[in-house]
Amino acid sequence: MLFAFALTLVAGASQAQSVATEAISAPRDTTVVVRQGQSLLSIAANLLDSSDHYTSSELAVDMRHLNALQSDRLQPGQLLQVPLRQTLPATELRRIVDPRPARGIYATATVAGSLHMMALADSLAGAGGNTMVFDIKDREGDLSYVSAVPLAQQMQIDSLARIRRPVALVNQLHRRGLHVVGRLSCFYDERLAAARPDLTPRLADGQPWAGGWLDPSNLEVQDYLLGVVDEMVAFGIDEVQLDYVRFPTETRADSAIFGYADTLARHEVITAFVRRVRDQLAGSGVLLAVDVFGVAAWGHSADLDRIGQHLPDLMPLLDVACPMLYPSHFYGNFLGMTNPVDYPYFLVFEGVRRLMPLAREHAVAVRPWVQSFAYRIPGFDQAYVVEQIQGAIDAGADGWLLWHPASRYDIGLAAIRQVTEGVVEVRPDRMPPLLGARTEDLNDM
Repeated sequence: MLFAFALTLVAGASQAQSVATEAISAPRDTTVVVRQGQSLLSIAANLLDSSDHYTSSELAVDMRHLNALQSDRLQPGQLLQVPLRQTLPATELRRIVDPRPARGIYATATVAGSLHMMALADSLAGAGGNTMVFDIKDREGDLSYVSAVPLAQQMQIDSLARIRRPVALVNQLHRRGLHVVGRLSCFYDERLAAARPDLTPRLADGQPWAGGWLDPSNLEVQDYLLGVVDEMVAFGIDEVQLDYVRFPTETRADSAIFGYADTLARHEVITAFVRRVRDQLAGSGVLLAVDVFGVAAWGHSADLDRIGQHLPDLMPLLDVACPMLYPSHFYGNFLGMTNPVDYPYFLVFEGVRRLMPLAREHAVAVRPWVQSFAYRIPGFDQAYVVEQIQGAIDAGADGWLLWHPASRYDIGLAAIRQVTEGVVEVRPDRMPPLLGARTEDLNDM
Protein backbone atom coordinates (compact mmCIF):
# COMPACT_ATOMS: atom_id res chain seq x y z
CA MET A 1 0.00 0.00 0.00
CA LEU A 2 1.41 3.38 -1.00
CA PHE A 3 0.53 6.37 1.11
CA ALA A 4 0.32 9.48 -1.04
CA PHE A 5 -1.07 11.84 1.55
CA ALA A 6 1.74 13.91 3.11
CA LEU A 7 4.17 11.05 2.61
CA THR A 8 7.36 10.59 0.65
CA LEU A 9 8.62 7.26 -0.60
CA VAL A 10 11.85 6.33 1.17
CA ALA A 11 12.99 3.30 -0.78
CA GLY A 12 13.98 4.07 -4.35
CA ALA A 13 13.02 7.74 -4.14
CA SER A 14 15.58 10.15 -5.57
CA GLN A 15 13.69 13.35 -4.94
CA ALA A 16 12.92 14.42 -1.41
CA GLN A 17 9.83 16.48 -0.79
CA SER A 18 8.85 18.57 2.20
CA VAL A 19 6.27 16.40 3.86
CA ALA A 20 5.11 15.48 7.32
CA THR A 21 5.85 11.76 7.08
CA GLU A 22 7.62 9.41 4.69
CA ALA A 23 6.57 5.80 4.23
CA ILE A 24 7.51 2.55 2.56
CA SER A 25 4.82 -0.04 1.96
CA ALA A 26 5.20 -3.54 3.36
CA PRO A 27 2.89 -6.58 3.28
CA ARG A 28 1.25 -5.90 6.62
CA ASP A 29 2.99 -2.83 7.89
CA THR A 30 4.78 0.23 6.70
CA THR A 31 7.84 2.21 7.72
CA VAL A 32 7.75 5.92 8.36
CA VAL A 33 10.53 8.46 8.77
CA VAL A 34 9.84 10.84 11.63
CA ARG A 35 9.82 14.50 10.74
CA GLN A 36 10.34 17.50 12.99
CA GLY A 37 7.49 18.05 15.44
CA GLN A 38 5.83 14.68 14.94
CA SER A 39 4.67 12.50 17.82
CA LEU A 40 3.78 8.86 18.02
CA LEU A 41 0.10 9.77 18.32
CA SER A 42 0.13 12.21 15.37
CA ILE A 43 1.70 9.58 13.11
CA ALA A 44 -0.87 7.04 14.28
CA ALA A 45 -3.69 9.52 13.59
CA ASN A 46 -2.39 10.13 10.04
CA LEU A 47 -2.29 6.41 9.26
CA LEU A 48 -5.39 5.27 11.16
CA ASP A 49 -7.69 5.20 8.12
CA SER A 50 -5.25 2.82 6.41
CA SER A 51 -5.19 0.53 9.42
CA ASP A 52 -7.74 -1.81 10.91
CA HIS A 53 -7.02 -0.49 14.39
CA TYR A 54 -10.04 1.10 16.00
CA THR A 55 -8.40 4.18 17.52
CA SER A 56 -5.19 6.11 16.94
CA SER A 57 -4.25 5.48 20.58
CA GLU A 58 -4.50 1.74 20.00
CA LEU A 59 -2.31 2.02 16.90
CA ALA A 60 0.20 4.16 18.82
CA VAL A 61 0.43 1.50 21.54
CA ASP A 62 1.14 -1.19 18.95
CA MET A 63 3.76 1.04 17.31
CA ARG A 64 5.44 1.50 20.68
CA HIS A 65 5.55 -2.26 21.26
CA LEU A 66 6.70 -3.15 17.75
CA ASN A 67 9.56 -0.64 17.88
CA ALA A 68 10.46 -1.45 21.51
CA LEU A 69 10.18 2.23 22.45
CA GLN A 70 10.82 3.15 26.06
CA SER A 71 8.88 6.41 25.71
CA ASP A 72 6.79 8.37 23.22
CA ARG A 73 9.66 10.75 22.51
CA LEU A 74 10.73 10.63 18.84
CA GLN A 75 13.73 12.02 16.98
CA PRO A 76 13.65 13.56 13.46
CA GLY A 77 14.92 11.00 10.95
CA GLN A 78 14.01 8.06 13.18
CA LEU A 79 12.57 5.03 11.34
CA LEU A 80 9.37 3.56 12.76
CA GLN A 81 7.63 0.31 11.85
CA VAL A 82 3.85 0.80 11.75
CA PRO A 83 1.70 -2.36 12.10
CA LEU A 84 -1.22 -1.69 9.78
CA ARG A 85 -2.48 -5.28 9.89
CA GLN A 86 -4.50 -5.06 6.70
CA THR A 87 -8.07 -6.20 7.20
CA LEU A 88 -8.88 -9.82 6.42
CA PRO A 89 -12.20 -10.78 4.85
CA ALA A 90 -15.04 -10.76 7.35
CA THR A 91 -15.48 -14.52 7.03
CA GLU A 92 -11.92 -15.01 8.26
CA LEU A 93 -12.28 -12.53 11.08
CA ARG A 94 -15.36 -14.08 12.63
CA ARG A 95 -14.67 -16.23 15.66
CA ILE A 96 -18.09 -17.19 17.00
CA VAL A 97 -21.00 -17.25 14.57
CA ASP A 98 -23.54 -18.71 16.99
CA PRO A 99 -22.28 -18.72 20.57
CA ARG A 100 -23.95 -21.31 22.75
CA PRO A 101 -23.77 -20.54 25.54
CA ALA A 102 -23.39 -16.81 24.96
CA ARG A 103 -21.79 -14.88 27.81
CA GLY A 104 -22.03 -11.20 27.03
CA ILE A 105 -22.46 -7.57 28.02
CA TYR A 106 -23.97 -4.44 26.50
CA ALA A 107 -22.02 -1.30 25.55
CA THR A 108 -23.59 2.08 24.93
CA ALA A 109 -22.68 3.96 21.77
CA THR A 110 -20.67 6.41 23.87
CA VAL A 111 -18.55 3.59 25.27
CA ALA A 112 -18.34 1.75 21.94
CA GLY A 113 -17.02 4.87 20.23
CA SER A 114 -14.47 5.66 22.93
CA LEU A 115 -10.92 4.65 23.82
CA HIS A 116 -12.38 2.40 26.55
CA MET A 117 -14.15 -0.03 24.23
CA MET A 118 -11.22 -2.34 23.54
CA ALA A 119 -10.22 -2.39 27.19
CA LEU A 120 -13.80 -3.42 28.02
CA ALA A 121 -13.70 -6.09 25.31
CA ASP A 122 -10.40 -7.43 26.65
CA SER A 123 -11.82 -7.52 30.18
CA LEU A 124 -14.88 -9.39 28.96
CA ALA A 125 -12.80 -11.99 27.13
CA GLY A 126 -10.50 -12.31 30.12
CA ALA A 127 -13.46 -13.04 32.40
CA GLY A 128 -14.70 -15.81 30.10
CA GLY A 129 -17.17 -13.80 28.03
CA ASN A 130 -17.69 -14.27 24.31
CA THR A 131 -20.39 -11.79 23.18
CA MET A 132 -20.48 -7.99 22.88
CA VAL A 133 -23.70 -6.06 22.22
CA PHE A 134 -23.44 -2.40 21.24
CA ASP A 135 -25.92 0.26 20.20
CA ILE A 136 -26.60 0.88 16.53
CA LYS A 137 -29.66 2.97 17.37
CA ASP A 138 -30.57 3.74 20.98
CA ARG A 139 -33.96 4.38 22.55
CA GLU A 140 -33.51 8.14 22.15
CA GLY A 141 -33.33 7.51 18.41
CA ASP A 142 -29.69 8.48 17.85
CA LEU A 143 -27.73 6.44 15.34
CA SER A 144 -24.26 5.59 16.58
CA TYR A 145 -22.62 5.90 13.15
CA VAL A 146 -22.81 8.09 10.06
CA SER A 147 -25.62 6.66 7.94
CA ALA A 148 -26.47 6.82 4.25
CA VAL A 149 -30.17 6.04 4.87
CA PRO A 150 -32.09 9.00 3.38
CA LEU A 151 -34.36 9.60 6.38
CA ALA A 152 -31.36 9.58 8.74
CA GLN A 153 -29.61 12.16 6.57
CA GLN A 154 -32.67 14.35 6.17
CA MET A 155 -33.32 14.46 9.92
CA GLN A 156 -29.59 14.46 10.87
CA ILE A 157 -30.28 11.51 13.13
CA ASP A 158 -26.60 10.56 12.95
CA SER A 159 -25.35 14.01 13.99
CA LEU A 160 -24.27 12.62 17.37
CA ALA A 161 -22.59 9.56 15.87
CA ARG A 162 -20.14 8.19 18.43
CA ILE A 163 -18.76 5.35 16.34
CA ARG A 164 -16.75 6.81 13.49
CA ARG A 165 -15.27 3.54 12.21
CA PRO A 166 -17.90 0.82 12.72
CA VAL A 167 -16.21 -1.72 10.42
CA ALA A 168 -12.94 -1.36 12.33
CA LEU A 169 -14.84 -1.73 15.61
CA VAL A 170 -16.43 -4.98 14.49
CA ASN A 171 -13.13 -6.29 13.14
CA GLN A 172 -11.32 -5.62 16.39
CA LEU A 173 -14.05 -7.32 18.41
CA HIS A 174 -13.82 -10.32 16.11
CA ARG A 175 -10.05 -10.42 16.59
CA ARG A 176 -10.73 -10.79 20.30
CA GLY A 177 -12.89 -13.84 19.63
CA LEU A 178 -16.16 -12.07 20.38
CA HIS A 179 -19.55 -12.60 18.79
CA VAL A 180 -20.71 -9.12 17.76
CA VAL A 181 -24.34 -8.05 18.19
CA GLY A 182 -25.80 -4.75 16.97
CA ARG A 183 -28.73 -3.52 19.07
CA LEU A 184 -31.42 -1.69 17.11
CA SER A 185 -34.12 0.07 19.15
CA CYS A 186 -37.09 0.09 16.84
CA PHE A 187 -40.33 1.88 17.66
CA TYR A 188 -39.39 3.92 20.70
CA ASP A 189 -37.52 6.83 19.11
CA GLU A 190 -37.77 10.20 20.83
CA ARG A 191 -35.70 12.01 18.23
CA LEU A 192 -37.59 10.93 15.13
CA ALA A 193 -40.94 11.24 16.90
CA ALA A 194 -40.13 14.90 17.67
CA ALA A 195 -38.78 15.66 14.18
CA ARG A 196 -41.51 13.80 12.26
CA PRO A 197 -44.73 13.82 14.30
CA ASP A 198 -46.54 12.47 11.24
CA LEU A 199 -44.83 9.14 11.98
CA THR A 200 -46.25 8.89 15.50
CA PRO A 201 -49.58 7.59 16.81
CA ARG A 202 -52.45 10.09 16.86
CA LEU A 203 -54.92 11.33 19.40
CA ALA A 204 -58.66 11.31 18.80
CA ASP A 205 -58.51 14.93 17.63
CA GLY A 206 -55.85 14.08 15.03
CA GLN A 207 -52.94 15.61 16.93
CA PRO A 208 -49.72 13.61 17.46
CA TRP A 209 -49.51 11.53 20.61
CA ALA A 210 -46.43 12.90 22.38
CA GLY A 211 -45.08 9.75 23.97
CA GLY A 212 -41.76 9.28 22.16
CA TRP A 213 -43.11 6.34 20.17
CA LEU A 214 -43.32 5.85 16.43
CA ASP A 215 -46.29 4.03 14.93
CA PRO A 216 -45.09 0.41 14.43
CA SER A 217 -47.55 -0.01 11.55
CA ASN A 218 -46.15 2.95 9.58
CA LEU A 219 -44.34 1.62 6.52
CA GLU A 220 -42.01 4.62 6.28
CA VAL A 221 -40.85 3.87 9.81
CA GLN A 222 -40.36 0.21 8.97
CA ASP A 223 -38.48 1.02 5.75
CA TYR A 224 -36.14 3.33 7.68
CA LEU A 225 -35.31 0.54 10.11
CA LEU A 226 -34.74 -1.92 7.28
CA GLY A 227 -32.27 0.52 5.72
CA VAL A 228 -30.37 0.58 9.00
CA VAL A 229 -30.38 -3.23 9.07
CA ASP A 230 -28.72 -3.27 5.65
CA GLU A 231 -25.94 -1.04 6.98
CA MET A 232 -25.50 -3.24 10.03
CA VAL A 233 -24.92 -6.24 7.79
CA ALA A 234 -22.33 -4.26 5.80
CA PHE A 235 -20.40 -3.61 9.04
CA GLY A 236 -19.80 -7.35 9.37
CA ILE A 237 -21.76 -7.90 12.58
CA ASP A 238 -22.88 -11.39 13.51
CA GLU A 239 -26.34 -10.63 14.84
CA VAL A 240 -29.09 -8.02 14.63
CA GLN A 241 -30.92 -7.59 17.92
CA LEU A 242 -34.29 -5.81 17.80
CA ASP A 243 -35.30 -3.95 20.95
CA TYR A 244 -38.51 -1.99 21.53
CA VAL A 245 -40.09 -4.08 18.80
CA ARG A 246 -43.48 -3.75 20.43
CA PHE A 247 -46.25 -1.31 21.23
CA PRO A 248 -46.08 1.07 24.23
CA THR A 249 -47.26 -0.18 27.60
CA GLU A 250 -47.82 3.13 29.37
CA THR A 251 -51.35 3.65 30.65
CA ARG A 252 -51.58 6.95 28.81
CA ALA A 253 -50.93 5.07 25.56
CA ASP A 254 -54.55 3.93 25.76
CA SER A 255 -55.44 7.26 24.15
CA ALA A 256 -53.10 6.67 21.18
CA ILE A 257 -54.56 5.68 17.81
CA PHE A 258 -52.32 3.67 15.50
CA GLY A 259 -52.39 3.44 11.73
CA TYR A 260 -53.46 -0.19 11.56
CA ALA A 261 -56.83 0.89 13.05
CA ASP A 262 -59.16 -2.08 13.24
CA THR A 263 -57.72 -4.03 10.31
CA LEU A 264 -54.98 -5.89 12.23
CA ALA A 265 -54.24 -7.07 15.74
CA ARG A 266 -51.18 -5.57 17.39
CA HIS A 267 -49.28 -8.85 17.32
CA GLU A 268 -49.90 -9.10 13.57
CA VAL A 269 -48.24 -5.71 13.05
CA ILE A 270 -45.16 -6.69 15.08
CA THR A 271 -44.90 -10.14 13.53
CA ALA A 272 -45.17 -8.71 10.01
CA PHE A 273 -42.33 -6.27 10.70
CA VAL A 274 -40.08 -8.95 12.19
CA ARG A 275 -40.79 -11.08 9.12
CA ARG A 276 -39.61 -8.20 6.91
CA VAL A 277 -36.36 -8.05 8.87
CA ARG A 278 -35.98 -11.83 8.57
CA ASP A 279 -36.42 -11.59 4.81
CA GLN A 280 -33.95 -8.70 4.65
CA LEU A 281 -31.30 -10.83 6.36
CA ALA A 282 -31.85 -13.85 4.11
CA GLY A 283 -28.57 -15.15 2.74
CA SER A 284 -26.43 -12.83 4.88
CA GLY A 285 -25.53 -15.35 7.57
CA VAL A 286 -26.48 -12.75 10.19
CA LEU A 287 -28.59 -13.98 13.10
CA LEU A 288 -31.83 -12.30 14.18
CA ALA A 289 -32.66 -11.75 17.84
CA VAL A 290 -35.61 -10.04 19.53
CA ASP A 291 -35.73 -8.62 23.04
CA VAL A 292 -38.85 -10.10 24.62
CA PHE A 293 -40.79 -8.11 27.18
CA GLY A 294 -40.33 -9.84 30.53
CA VAL A 295 -43.97 -10.62 31.30
CA ALA A 296 -44.38 -12.21 27.86
CA ALA A 297 -42.71 -15.30 29.28
CA TRP A 298 -45.76 -15.81 31.50
CA GLY A 299 -48.08 -15.67 28.53
CA HIS A 300 -50.87 -13.61 30.05
CA SER A 301 -53.19 -12.67 27.23
CA ALA A 302 -53.79 -9.10 28.42
CA ASP A 303 -50.06 -8.37 28.43
CA LEU A 304 -49.47 -9.97 25.03
CA ASP A 305 -52.37 -8.12 23.42
CA ARG A 306 -51.03 -4.83 24.72
CA ILE A 307 -47.36 -5.17 23.64
CA GLY A 308 -47.99 -7.12 20.44
CA GLN A 309 -45.36 -9.82 21.02
CA HIS A 310 -47.12 -13.08 20.25
CA LEU A 311 -44.33 -15.60 20.75
CA PRO A 312 -45.82 -18.55 18.83
CA ASP A 313 -45.84 -16.30 15.74
CA LEU A 314 -42.45 -14.67 16.42
CA MET A 315 -40.39 -17.72 17.35
CA PRO A 316 -40.33 -19.30 13.85
CA LEU A 317 -38.76 -16.06 12.55
CA LEU A 318 -35.95 -15.86 15.12
CA ASP A 319 -32.56 -17.30 15.87
CA VAL A 320 -32.44 -15.89 19.40
CA ALA A 321 -35.05 -14.77 21.94
CA CYS A 322 -33.80 -12.47 24.71
CA PRO A 323 -36.33 -12.17 27.55
CA MET A 324 -35.73 -9.08 29.70
CA LEU A 325 -36.12 -10.62 33.14
CA TYR A 326 -34.66 -7.84 35.28
CA PRO A 327 -35.95 -8.42 38.83
CA SER A 328 -36.35 -4.66 39.37
CA HIS A 329 -38.99 -4.58 36.63
CA PHE A 330 -41.37 -6.94 38.44
CA TYR A 331 -43.71 -5.01 40.71
CA GLY A 332 -46.41 -5.60 43.25
CA ASN A 333 -47.75 -8.96 44.27
CA PHE A 334 -46.28 -10.81 41.29
CA LEU A 335 -47.07 -14.55 41.48
CA GLY A 336 -47.75 -14.11 45.19
CA MET A 337 -44.38 -12.51 45.94
CA THR A 338 -44.78 -9.28 47.86
CA ASN A 339 -41.24 -8.24 46.95
CA PRO A 340 -40.18 -9.98 43.72
CA VAL A 341 -36.67 -8.44 43.73
CA ASP A 342 -35.80 -10.72 46.64
CA TYR A 343 -35.83 -13.70 44.26
CA PRO A 344 -33.42 -12.99 41.36
CA TYR A 345 -32.69 -16.67 40.76
CA PHE A 346 -36.36 -17.62 40.59
CA LEU A 347 -37.46 -14.82 38.25
CA VAL A 348 -34.79 -15.62 35.66
CA PHE A 349 -35.11 -19.39 36.10
CA GLU A 350 -38.89 -19.34 35.75
CA GLY A 351 -38.92 -16.85 32.87
CA VAL A 352 -36.48 -18.94 30.88
CA ARG A 353 -38.12 -22.24 31.81
CA ARG A 354 -41.46 -21.08 30.45
CA LEU A 355 -39.98 -20.06 27.11
CA MET A 356 -37.91 -23.19 26.56
CA PRO A 357 -40.55 -25.57 25.09
CA LEU A 358 -41.66 -23.12 22.41
CA ALA A 359 -38.06 -22.08 21.69
CA ARG A 360 -36.88 -25.68 21.36
CA GLU A 361 -39.75 -26.43 19.00
CA HIS A 362 -38.33 -23.84 16.59
CA ALA A 363 -34.59 -24.30 17.38
CA VAL A 364 -34.41 -20.80 18.86
CA ALA A 365 -31.74 -19.96 21.44
CA VAL A 366 -33.02 -18.42 24.68
CA ARG A 367 -30.59 -15.85 26.02
CA PRO A 368 -32.01 -13.70 28.85
CA TRP A 369 -30.92 -10.21 29.81
CA VAL A 370 -29.54 -10.15 33.35
CA GLN A 371 -29.69 -7.13 35.66
CA SER A 372 -26.19 -5.81 36.37
CA PHE A 373 -27.29 -2.50 37.88
CA ALA A 374 -28.54 -1.50 41.33
CA TYR A 375 -31.97 0.01 40.55
CA ARG A 376 -34.50 -1.04 43.23
CA ILE A 377 -32.07 -3.65 44.62
CA PRO A 378 -31.00 -2.95 48.24
CA GLY A 379 -27.49 -4.27 48.81
CA PHE A 380 -26.91 -5.01 45.13
CA ASP A 381 -23.68 -6.97 44.73
CA GLN A 382 -21.85 -9.62 42.72
CA ALA A 383 -23.89 -12.41 44.29
CA TYR A 384 -27.10 -10.86 42.99
CA VAL A 385 -25.80 -11.05 39.41
CA VAL A 386 -24.48 -14.58 39.93
CA GLU A 387 -27.88 -15.73 41.17
CA GLN A 388 -29.55 -14.55 37.97
CA ILE A 389 -26.92 -16.16 35.74
CA GLN A 390 -27.22 -19.44 37.61
CA GLY A 391 -30.99 -19.29 37.24
CA ALA A 392 -30.58 -18.98 33.48
CA ILE A 393 -28.13 -21.89 33.37
CA ASP A 394 -30.29 -24.18 35.51
CA ALA A 395 -33.36 -23.46 33.33
CA GLY A 396 -31.46 -24.53 30.19
CA ALA A 397 -30.76 -21.12 28.64
CA ASP A 398 -28.32 -20.88 25.75
CA GLY A 399 -26.39 -18.14 27.54
CA TRP A 400 -27.11 -14.72 29.03
CA LEU A 401 -26.35 -11.04 28.57
CA LEU A 402 -25.57 -8.50 31.28
CA TRP A 403 -27.14 -5.05 31.11
CA HIS A 404 -25.89 -1.89 32.75
CA PRO A 405 -27.33 1.34 31.29
CA ALA A 406 -23.93 3.07 31.49
CA SER A 407 -21.86 -0.04 30.66
CA ARG A 408 -20.11 -0.18 34.03
CA TYR A 409 -19.26 -3.78 34.74
CA ASP A 410 -16.90 -4.04 37.69
CA ILE A 411 -19.49 -6.14 39.50
CA GLY A 412 -20.78 -7.82 36.35
CA LEU A 413 -17.40 -8.98 35.07
CA ALA A 414 -16.53 -10.37 38.50
CA ALA A 415 -19.82 -12.30 38.40
CA ILE A 416 -19.04 -13.68 34.93
CA ARG A 417 -15.63 -14.83 36.11
CA GLN A 418 -17.12 -16.48 39.19
CA VAL A 419 -19.67 -18.40 37.13
CA THR A 420 -17.21 -19.47 34.41
CA GLU A 421 -14.83 -20.70 37.09
CA GLY A 422 -17.63 -22.76 38.62
CA VAL A 423 -17.54 -21.38 42.16
CA VAL A 424 -21.24 -20.61 42.63
CA GLU A 425 -22.71 -21.41 46.03
CA VAL A 426 -26.32 -22.59 46.27
CA ARG A 427 -28.40 -20.14 48.31
CA PRO A 428 -31.17 -21.69 50.42
CA ASP A 429 -33.66 -18.89 49.72
CA ARG A 430 -33.63 -19.03 45.93
CA MET A 431 -37.25 -20.08 45.57
CA PRO A 432 -40.20 -18.18 47.07
CA PRO A 433 -42.63 -20.16 49.24
CA LEU A 434 -45.06 -20.30 46.34
CA LEU A 435 -48.32 -21.33 45.21
CA GLY A 436 -48.59 -23.69 42.29
CA ALA A 437 -48.11 -20.81 39.89
CA ARG A 438 -44.82 -22.24 38.69
CA THR A 439 -46.62 -25.16 37.11
CA GLU A 440 -48.46 -22.92 34.63
CA ASP A 441 -47.38 -23.32 31.06
CA LEU A 442 -47.73 -21.23 27.91
CA ASN A 443 -51.19 -22.48 26.98
CA ASP A 444 -52.78 -19.04 26.78
CA MET A 445 -50.09 -17.56 24.51
